[in-house]
Amino acid sequence: MKTRSSIALAALAAAAIALTGCSALDVVGKTAVTTFQALMDREGPNVSREELTGRWVLTSPGGERFEWSSSFADSGPDFLVSFDAAPYLEAGLDPAKLPADRYAFDPVSRKLSLLFETGAESFPSAAASSPLEAFKAIVKTHRPVIGYHSALDHYGIALGDGNMFEWAKDMAKNDKDIVFVLNPAPLVAAGVDPAKIESWVFAKVPVKDAAGKAVEVDKFLKPYDLP
Repeated sequence: MKTRSSIALAALAAAAIALTGCSALDVVGKTAVTTFQALMDREGPNVSREELTGRWVLTSPGGERFEWSSSFADSGPDFLVSFDAAPYLEAGLDPAKLPADRYAFDPVSRKLSLLFETGAESFPSAAASSPLEAFKAIVKTHRPVIGYHSALDHYGIALGDGNMFEWAKDMAKNDKDIVFVLNPAPLVAAGVDPAKIESWVFAKVPVKDAAGKAVEVDKFLKPYDLP
């Protein structure tokens, strides 16, 4: 496994810029599909489909889950991110103060979930039998949520409200193969002290605002160098 360092994590923060839009030839959209396919091939044993929800699930080595629907017409969120809430609870989080339309806390499992609605489209039947086909349908119907930033050769899905899931273009050359990116503002408003967070990285991240001006925003980051 490749070695992580504080320098590498700082580079991650500096590189996690706003997702880029479409080009005339849509190289980003096409390459996002091929790189996502590589991720699915690599993580096959850690990717499954939940019949009850109709979502595909990728589980990280640390237990975080990224879920994407096989049809946006299905009930329930189109995307879902869930993780162990312990680092946030220990840093002061009061789950009752989180927006109920976005966050769900399970006091039994102590898992925190973020729920995202993106559309209402029905996907082709192949999306229910292949995680890659489900992703292709997302790219086709909601291309603006797919982006790329060059500093780390990462592709990503903008989930909503500043939250993202990202993966490396070339996992053989990158020590941050997947990254969970959270908007810390609602968590901080619910009591989290970023200085007390462990196992996640709290960092300033450069992004472009609506006017195209470079600004810095706070993010919680959880990168993985996959085995």
